[in-house]
Amino acid sequence: MTNFLNQFLLVIQNSSVDNTYKMAWARAIVELSINRTDPRIYLEEIAKVMLRNYWNQTIFFDLVQGSNPSKPPEFINEVKHLINFFYEDKETHIPKRFERIESSLPINYKKLVSILKKDVSWRFLNLGKEKVDLYSYKRGADFILLDNIQVLAQNSSLLFDVINFRWTQILEQFNTSPRVAKKVKSMDLGESIRRKSLRPFRPYLDVTNSKRICFICHNPIHEDQLSIDHVIPWSFMYSDDLWNLVYAHKGCNSQKLNVIPAQSEIERLNSRNYELLEKLKQMELANKKHTHELELAINQNYVEKFWISAK
Repeated sequence: MTNFLNQFLLVIQNSSVDNTYKMAWARAIVELSINRTDPRIYLEEIAKVMLRNYWNQTIFFDLVQGSNPSKPPEFINEVKHLINFFYEDKETHIPKRFERIESSLPINYKKLVSILKKDVSWRFLNLGKEKVDLYSYKRGADFILLDNIQVLAQNSSLLFDVINFRWTQILEQFNTSPRVAKKVKSMDLGESIRRKSLRPFRPYLDVTNSKRICFICHNPIHEDQLSIDHVIPWSFMYSDDLWNLVYAHKGCNSQKLNVIPAQSEIERLNSRNYELLEKLKQMELANKKHTHELELAINQNYVEKFWISAK
Protein backbone atom coordinates (compact mmCIF):
# COMPACT_ATOMS: atom_id res chain seq x y z
CA MET A 1 0.00 0.00 0.00
CA THR A 2 2.81 2.39 0.91
CA ASN A 3 4.59 1.58 -2.36
CA PHE A 4 1.37 2.20 -4.33
CA LEU A 5 0.85 5.59 -2.69
CA ASN A 6 4.48 6.57 -3.27
CA GLN A 7 4.22 5.64 -6.93
CA PHE A 8 1.02 7.63 -7.31
CA LEU A 9 2.71 10.67 -5.77
CA LEU A 10 5.75 10.22 -8.03
CA VAL A 11 3.54 10.32 -11.11
CA ILE A 12 1.94 13.56 -9.88
CA GLN A 13 5.22 15.19 -8.93
CA ASN A 14 7.00 14.22 -12.16
CA SER A 15 4.21 14.71 -14.66
CA SER A 16 4.74 16.53 -17.95
CA VAL A 17 4.26 20.30 -17.87
CA ASP A 18 2.92 20.51 -21.45
CA ASN A 19 -0.68 20.36 -20.23
CA THR A 20 -2.77 19.51 -17.15
CA TYR A 21 -4.33 16.25 -18.38
CA LYS A 22 -2.57 14.07 -15.80
CA MET A 23 -3.65 16.35 -12.95
CA ALA A 24 -7.27 16.35 -14.10
CA TRP A 25 -7.21 12.56 -14.53
CA ALA A 26 -5.55 11.97 -11.14
CA ARG A 27 -7.98 14.23 -9.35
CA ALA A 28 -10.93 12.51 -10.98
CA ILE A 29 -9.93 8.98 -9.98
CA VAL A 30 -9.15 10.09 -6.41
CA GLU A 31 -12.54 11.78 -6.19
CA LEU A 32 -14.30 8.71 -7.62
CA SER A 33 -12.55 6.43 -5.13
CA ILE A 34 -14.33 8.03 -2.16
CA ASN A 35 -17.10 5.87 -0.66
CA ARG A 36 -16.53 3.23 -3.35
CA THR A 37 -15.59 -0.44 -3.13
CA ASP A 38 -15.88 -1.47 -6.79
CA PRO A 39 -12.35 -1.27 -8.31
CA ARG A 40 -13.81 -0.73 -11.78
CA ILE A 41 -13.96 2.96 -12.75
CA TYR A 42 -15.46 3.77 -16.13
CA LEU A 43 -13.84 6.38 -18.35
CA GLU A 44 -17.19 8.11 -18.76
CA GLU A 45 -17.25 8.72 -14.99
CA ILE A 46 -13.75 10.15 -15.18
CA ALA A 47 -14.71 12.30 -18.18
CA LYS A 48 -17.63 13.78 -16.26
CA VAL A 49 -15.44 14.83 -13.31
CA MET A 50 -12.75 16.22 -15.61
CA LEU A 51 -15.36 18.13 -17.59
CA ARG A 52 -16.78 19.65 -14.41
CA ASN A 53 -13.38 20.78 -13.14
CA TYR A 54 -12.22 22.13 -16.48
CA TRP A 55 -15.57 23.87 -17.01
CA ASN A 56 -15.40 25.67 -13.66
CA GLN A 57 -11.78 26.72 -14.19
CA THR A 58 -12.50 27.94 -17.72
CA ILE A 59 -15.86 29.67 -17.46
CA PHE A 60 -14.93 31.61 -14.29
CA PHE A 61 -11.21 32.19 -14.77
CA ASP A 62 -10.35 31.30 -18.40
CA LEU A 63 -7.24 29.47 -17.26
CA VAL A 64 -4.98 28.21 -20.07
CA GLN A 65 -4.40 24.46 -19.62
CA GLY A 66 -1.61 23.84 -22.15
CA SER A 67 1.68 25.24 -23.37
CA ASN A 68 0.25 26.34 -26.74
CA PRO A 69 -2.62 28.84 -26.20
CA SER A 70 -3.47 28.87 -29.93
CA LYS A 71 -3.92 25.09 -29.90
CA PRO A 72 -5.54 24.02 -26.59
CA PRO A 73 -5.67 20.34 -25.60
CA GLU A 74 -8.52 18.54 -27.38
CA PHE A 75 -10.51 17.98 -24.19
CA ILE A 76 -10.34 21.73 -23.43
CA ASN A 77 -11.64 22.52 -26.92
CA GLU A 78 -14.72 20.43 -26.16
CA VAL A 79 -15.17 22.29 -22.87
CA LYS A 80 -15.00 25.64 -24.67
CA HIS A 81 -17.52 24.51 -27.29
CA LEU A 82 -19.95 23.63 -24.50
CA ILE A 83 -19.38 26.99 -22.79
CA ASN A 84 -20.09 28.81 -26.05
CA PHE A 85 -23.26 26.75 -26.48
CA PHE A 86 -24.33 27.67 -22.95
CA TYR A 87 -23.77 31.40 -23.56
CA GLU A 88 -25.68 31.34 -26.86
CA ASP A 89 -28.49 29.11 -25.60
CA LYS A 90 -29.09 31.14 -22.43
CA GLU A 91 -28.34 34.47 -24.17
CA THR A 92 -26.09 35.47 -21.30
CA HIS A 93 -22.41 35.71 -20.42
CA ILE A 94 -22.95 35.28 -16.70
CA PRO A 95 -20.87 32.22 -15.71
CA LYS A 96 -22.50 29.27 -13.96
CA ARG A 97 -20.93 26.31 -12.22
CA PHE A 98 -21.15 23.05 -14.16
CA GLU A 99 -23.15 21.39 -11.39
CA ARG A 100 -25.99 23.86 -11.91
CA ILE A 101 -26.42 23.57 -15.68
CA GLU A 102 -25.08 20.11 -16.60
CA SER A 103 -28.52 18.75 -17.53
CA SER A 104 -29.06 21.51 -20.12
CA LEU A 105 -25.82 20.84 -22.02
CA PRO A 106 -25.50 18.63 -25.14
CA ILE A 107 -22.53 16.70 -23.76
CA ASN A 108 -20.98 14.11 -26.09
CA TYR A 109 -19.40 11.82 -23.50
CA LYS A 110 -18.52 9.30 -26.20
CA LYS A 111 -16.20 11.87 -27.78
CA LEU A 112 -14.70 12.88 -24.41
CA VAL A 113 -14.03 9.21 -23.59
CA SER A 114 -12.32 8.73 -26.97
CA ILE A 115 -9.99 11.63 -26.13
CA LEU A 116 -9.13 10.04 -22.77
CA LYS A 117 -8.47 6.67 -24.42
CA LYS A 118 -6.12 8.30 -26.91
CA ASP A 119 -4.29 10.83 -24.77
CA VAL A 120 -4.56 10.11 -21.03
CA SER A 121 -5.65 6.68 -19.77
CA TRP A 122 -2.47 4.79 -20.69
CA ARG A 123 -0.06 7.74 -20.60
CA PHE A 124 -0.84 8.38 -16.94
CA LEU A 125 1.03 5.18 -16.09
CA ASN A 126 4.24 6.42 -17.72
CA LEU A 127 6.88 7.65 -15.30
CA GLY A 128 9.71 8.78 -17.51
CA LYS A 129 10.85 5.73 -19.45
CA GLU A 130 9.32 3.41 -16.89
CA LYS A 131 5.73 2.27 -16.43
CA VAL A 132 4.11 2.15 -12.99
CA ASP A 133 1.52 -0.40 -11.93
CA LEU A 134 -1.19 1.84 -10.44
CA TYR A 135 -4.15 0.29 -12.21
CA SER A 136 -4.90 -2.23 -14.95
CA TYR A 137 -5.93 -0.85 -18.29
CA LYS A 138 -6.23 -2.53 -21.67
CA ARG A 139 -5.75 -0.01 -24.50
CA GLY A 140 -9.16 0.94 -25.89
CA ALA A 141 -11.14 -0.37 -22.89
CA ASP A 142 -13.97 1.65 -21.32
CA PHE A 143 -12.74 1.28 -17.72
CA ILE A 144 -9.70 0.95 -15.49
CA LEU A 145 -9.28 -1.58 -12.66
CA LEU A 146 -7.89 0.04 -9.53
CA ASP A 147 -7.22 -2.66 -6.93
CA ASN A 148 -5.94 -0.14 -4.35
CA ILE A 149 -8.97 2.11 -4.61
CA GLN A 150 -9.37 2.23 -0.83
CA VAL A 151 -5.80 3.58 -0.46
CA LEU A 152 -6.77 6.55 -2.63
CA ALA A 153 -9.94 7.09 -0.62
CA GLN A 154 -8.14 6.92 2.73
CA ASN A 155 -5.50 9.41 1.56
CA SER A 156 -7.77 11.63 -0.53
CA SER A 157 -7.18 14.82 1.49
CA LEU A 158 -3.40 14.53 1.10
CA LEU A 159 -3.72 13.65 -2.58
CA PHE A 160 -6.05 16.56 -3.34
CA ASP A 161 -3.50 18.92 -1.80
CA VAL A 162 -0.61 17.44 -3.78
CA ILE A 163 -2.58 17.41 -7.05
CA ASN A 164 -3.81 20.98 -6.53
CA PHE A 165 -0.27 22.16 -5.79
CA ARG A 166 1.18 20.49 -8.89
CA TRP A 167 -1.75 21.66 -11.04
CA THR A 168 -1.11 25.22 -9.84
CA GLN A 169 2.61 24.93 -10.67
CA ILE A 170 1.78 23.87 -14.22
CA LEU A 171 -0.88 26.56 -14.70
CA GLU A 172 1.43 29.32 -13.49
CA GLN A 173 3.66 28.63 -16.51
CA PHE A 174 0.80 29.44 -18.91
CA ASN A 175 -1.19 32.06 -17.00
CA THR A 176 -0.43 35.52 -15.63
CA SER A 177 -3.73 35.49 -13.75
CA PRO A 178 -3.37 36.14 -9.99
CA ARG A 179 -4.37 33.70 -7.24
CA VAL A 180 -4.11 30.60 -9.42
CA ALA A 181 -3.87 28.34 -6.37
CA LYS A 182 -7.15 29.66 -4.99
CA LYS A 183 -8.83 29.18 -8.36
CA VAL A 184 -7.65 25.58 -8.55
CA LYS A 185 -8.80 24.95 -4.98
CA SER A 186 -12.31 26.10 -5.92
CA MET A 187 -12.75 22.61 -7.42
CA ASP A 188 -12.63 20.97 -3.99
CA LEU A 189 -15.64 18.91 -3.05
CA GLY A 190 -18.34 20.98 -1.42
CA GLU A 191 -16.55 24.28 -2.03
CA SER A 192 -18.47 26.92 -3.96
CA ILE A 193 -17.25 30.14 -5.48
CA ARG A 194 -18.70 32.56 -2.97
CA ARG A 195 -19.06 36.28 -3.45
CA LYS A 196 -18.93 38.46 -0.32
CA SER A 197 -21.04 41.54 0.28
CA LEU A 198 -19.37 44.71 -0.97
CA ARG A 199 -21.40 46.99 1.32
CA PRO A 200 -18.43 47.51 3.72
CA PHE A 201 -16.63 49.35 0.90
CA ARG A 202 -19.32 52.05 0.63
CA PRO A 203 -17.81 54.45 3.22
CA TYR A 204 -14.54 54.38 1.29
CA LEU A 205 -16.15 54.87 -2.13
CA ASP A 206 -18.23 57.73 -0.73
CA VAL A 207 -15.04 59.66 0.07
CA THR A 208 -14.52 60.62 -3.58
CA ASN A 209 -18.01 59.89 -4.90
CA SER A 210 -20.49 61.10 -2.28
CA LYS A 211 -23.06 61.88 -5.00
CA ARG A 212 -22.75 58.28 -6.19
CA ILE A 213 -22.21 58.86 -9.90
CA CYS A 214 -22.09 55.74 -12.06
CA PHE A 215 -18.56 54.94 -13.22
CA ILE A 216 -19.95 53.47 -16.45
CA CYS A 217 -22.67 55.87 -17.65
CA HIS A 218 -21.70 58.92 -15.53
CA ASN A 219 -25.28 59.48 -14.29
CA PRO A 220 -26.45 59.67 -10.63
CA ILE A 221 -27.56 56.39 -9.05
CA HIS A 222 -30.73 56.04 -6.96
CA GLU A 223 -30.34 53.91 -3.84
CA ASP A 224 -32.45 51.06 -5.23
CA GLN A 225 -30.18 50.86 -8.30
CA LEU A 226 -26.85 51.19 -6.49
CA SER A 227 -24.24 48.47 -6.98
CA ILE A 228 -20.48 48.18 -6.67
CA ASP A 229 -18.60 47.14 -9.80
CA HIS A 230 -15.22 45.47 -10.27
CA VAL A 231 -13.58 47.52 -13.02
CA ILE A 232 -11.29 44.60 -13.86
CA PRO A 233 -13.87 41.77 -13.74
CA TRP A 234 -14.13 39.68 -10.59
CA SER A 235 -13.97 36.52 -12.70
CA PHE A 236 -10.38 37.45 -13.51
CA MET A 237 -9.32 38.88 -10.14
CA TYR A 238 -11.29 36.50 -7.90
CA SER A 239 -11.00 39.07 -5.11
CA ASP A 240 -12.54 42.30 -3.79
CA ASP A 241 -10.00 45.14 -3.60
CA LEU A 242 -10.79 48.79 -2.96
CA TRP A 243 -8.47 49.91 -5.79
CA ASN A 244 -10.65 47.96 -8.27
CA LEU A 245 -14.13 48.93 -6.97
CA VAL A 246 -16.43 51.73 -8.11
CA TYR A 247 -20.12 52.65 -7.93
CA ALA A 248 -22.32 51.65 -10.89
CA HIS A 249 -26.00 51.19 -11.71
CA LYS A 250 -27.14 47.60 -11.29
CA GLY A 251 -28.15 47.61 -14.95
CA CYS A 252 -24.83 49.04 -16.15
CA ASN A 253 -22.98 46.52 -14.00
CA SER A 254 -24.91 43.49 -15.30
CA GLN A 255 -24.67 44.60 -18.95
CA LYS A 256 -20.91 44.97 -18.66
CA LEU A 257 -20.51 41.25 -17.89
CA ASN A 258 -16.84 40.08 -18.14
CA VAL A 259 -15.66 42.68 -20.64
CA ILE A 260 -12.12 43.95 -20.04
CA PRO A 261 -12.20 47.75 -19.51
CA ALA A 262 -10.91 50.24 -22.08
CA GLN A 263 -7.75 52.23 -21.44
CA SER A 264 -9.80 55.38 -20.72
CA GLU A 265 -11.55 53.55 -17.87
CA ILE A 266 -8.22 52.37 -16.49
CA GLU A 267 -6.91 55.94 -16.55
CA ARG A 268 -10.01 57.17 -14.69
CA LEU A 269 -9.63 54.37 -12.14
CA ASN A 270 -5.99 55.30 -11.56
CA SER A 271 -6.92 58.97 -11.07
CA ARG A 272 -9.65 58.01 -8.63
CA ASN A 273 -7.25 55.85 -6.65
CA TYR A 274 -4.68 58.66 -6.25
CA GLU A 275 -7.40 61.08 -5.14
CA LEU A 276 -8.94 58.53 -2.78
CA LEU A 277 -5.61 57.71 -1.12
CA GLU A 278 -4.84 61.39 -0.48
CA LYS A 279 -8.24 61.99 1.10
CA LEU A 280 -8.05 58.85 3.23
CA LYS A 281 -4.68 59.98 4.56
CA GLN A 282 -6.12 63.40 5.38
CA MET A 283 -8.88 61.63 7.29
CA GLU A 284 -6.20 59.81 9.32
CA LEU A 285 -7.21 56.45 7.91
CA ALA A 286 -3.71 55.72 6.62
CA ASN A 287 -3.25 52.78 8.97
CA LYS A 288 -6.55 51.15 8.11
CA LYS A 289 -6.45 47.87 6.16
CA HIS A 290 -8.10 49.10 2.95
CA THR A 291 -6.05 52.31 2.93
CA HIS A 292 -2.82 50.36 3.28
CA GLU A 293 -3.86 47.99 0.46
CA LEU A 294 -4.80 50.96 -1.73
CA GLU A 295 -1.38 52.54 -1.22
CA LEU A 296 0.34 49.25 -2.01
CA ALA A 297 -1.75 48.87 -5.17
CA ILE A 298 -0.70 52.34 -6.35
CA ASN A 299 2.97 51.79 -5.53
CA GLN A 300 2.98 48.43 -7.30
CA ASN A 301 0.88 49.69 -10.24
CA TYR A 302 -1.68 46.90 -9.79
CA VAL A 303 -4.30 48.53 -12.03
CA GLU A 304 -2.01 48.61 -15.05
CA LYS A 305 -0.43 45.20 -14.38
CA PHE A 306 -3.68 43.29 -13.89
CA TRP A 307 -5.38 45.12 -16.76
CA ILE A 308 -2.60 44.11 -19.15
CA SER A 309 -2.70 40.52 -17.85
CA ALA A 310 -6.46 40.39 -18.30
CA LYS A 311 -6.09 41.55 -21.90
